[in-house]
Amino acid sequence: MINETMTNEERIQAAVAVEPVDRHPVFPIMFTAAVRLYGRTQAEAWADHNVARDCMIRCFKEYGYDYGSKPNFYWPMLPGKHCAAPVRLLIPGRHLAEDDLGQIDERVLFEREDYDKIAALGWNGFWDEHYEKISRKTLEQFTTMQQMSNDLYVEDMKICEEQGMPIFMGVAVDSVMMSFSLCRTLMEFTRDLYEVPDKVEAAMRASCDDLIGNAIQVCKNNGKSLAFTVMERSSGFYYRLPIFERFEWPFLQRYVDAFVSEGITPWLHFDTDYGLNLPYLKQLPKGKCICDLDGTTDIFKAKEILKGHMCISGDVPAALLSLGKPEDVEEYCKRLIDEVGDGGGFMLTTGCECPIDVKPENLRAMVETGKNYRGKKGRVVAEPEKRAAKGVSPKAEPTGEIAQAIAGLSFDKATKLADQAIAEGKDPLAIVNECRVGMELVGDLYSSGEYFLSELIMSADIFKKVMEKLEPLLAEGQGASALGAVVIATPKGDIHDLGKNIVAGLFKVGGFEVFDLGVDVEPEAIVDKVMETKASVVAMSALITPTFASMKQVVELLEERNLREGKFVIIGGGPTTMQVREYVGADAWTLDPKEGINRSRDFVQGGASEASRK
Repeated sequence: MINETMTNEERIQAAVAVEPVDRHPVFPIMFTAAVRLYGRTQAEAWADHNVARDCMIRCFKEYGYDYGSKPNFYWPMLPGKHCAAPVRLLIPGRHLAEDDLGQIDERVLFEREDYDKIAALGWNGFWDEHYEKISRKTLEQFTTMQQMSNDLYVEDMKICEEQGMPIFMGVAVDSVMMSFSLCRTLMEFTRDLYEVPDKVEAAMRASCDDLIGNAIQVCKNNGKSLAFTVMERSSGFYYRLPIFERFEWPFLQRYVDAFVSEGITPWLHFDTDYGLNLPYLKQLPKGKCICDLDGTTDIFKAKEILKGHMCISGDVPAALLSLGKPEDVEEYCKRLIDEVGDGGGFMLTTGCECPIDVKPENLRAMVETGKNYRGKKGRVVAEPEKRAAKGVSPKAEPTGEIAQAIAGLSFDKATKLADQAIAEGKDPLAIVNECRVGMELVGDLYSSGEYFLSELIMSADIFKKVMEKLEPLLAEGQGASALGAVVIATPKGDIHDLGKNIVAGLFKVGGFEVFDLGVDVEPEAIVDKVMETKASVVAMSALITPTFASMKQVVELLEERNLREGKFVIIGGGPTTMQVREYVGADAWTLDPKEGINRSRDFVQGGASEASRK
């Protein structure tokens, strides 16, 4: 047992300042999991805020970690006047099943032509005028709800702290880029960045100070001094660095400067892989911010870059907590303490939110390791599972104007050229093949690192629009695709579709007949479609951990119906890992869409080997 000489408050302040600590702070970012740990449903917690708060206090006392994140997840996230995109929530028991994880129903909340209005009115002024158009609530009702939620937050916070659970979060605020992306949807926002970048930038400039001011006011209202700044959609996973430099970095610097000047600690929550972006953080003030990683960014590389400059929080992965064994959790936490904790400036936390289906014994292993393991500098442990680096593939040559337009991400040009080719009576199959060449080049550029996810998104959208024009011409007399059928879906419990949609488009490009079942699909429906179509490939995507069980059920049903033999099951999505592949019983796992298509093609063409099934 480590001899503790600091209070929880002193410990977290020293960690942020990259100063010596008696031990590293340890706590899960705990919201939804506590409710399930104590046998209550998500619907109950949404219906009665006392249920959520009481479960979190009970969890804090039983497991003995250092801090509570916030007293109640289930009411709107620390509402200030427009601290984030006013997204629609899908609520368990109302829109979802009783014990499903609440999710965001991402829709377009304002149109491209509204950028000029935002640039003129600012973020607050625009939503004061526009909110009623996208909501069933009047602005007066919205303001009343916000005030009620703020009052409840303060009341619940006092109850938590009276019970001995300190609350660290003062406000959750989206970065400017995150706010705009959620309002426009990732697909539309990406197109905006390419097609009307000046309008986007002008609207962002007009919105930044409003978002900052809103967040500061919330902290003043509740007396807490930590701003949990949500970022995801500006990372090197999505966009090349010039996009980050123009549309995220200058606004993030303004956030940090403003918060620090008010005595508020910026907790920078980096979802997805920010490995390319980490060096920029050295330009932020030393010992004032927290770099919070979700298990996707290489936290050990982050330590090399930020050592002595910024506190790092993270990053016990969701899949490890929900599927692993206590000894696996202990071993990984020890490595974090040894390497990321070396020299201070570290907090042992979950990689993003603690998964709703965390195993109690794994949560206990994480907390007890953090509280009792001092660390052993230079301790040698096995390397953790690593995602495969992108390899350099031979690039297809874009022959034909349509192929060149798709490879160059020119939406209008590609669709106009397709219209022209159709009007001239060109063979629809020849047009499709030209589109495939363009998409193949996009895939090669992605695999080599020259293109990013945003370019895949753009090209998939272009390809989809061109195919919509061609499909009526191809319908009559069209035979089965050369490589046969693939069934693709986001299984039950998950409504995220972006990754699935990209992969579905690439399967079509790759010569498969694609049956896309959509999102939140029952395992039985997936297996029924496999039986109906005689598909040889089953592809599934997940962005939250409860979906793992649905994926596993699909494989089990295939086995029960004697359909497993001769089927290639491949999975992907943010929280998936090799461990998830083994749990599900899938043949392959990858986060690279093009690699997934290639593996599936190898299997169908008889080139699958034991080496490719990983």
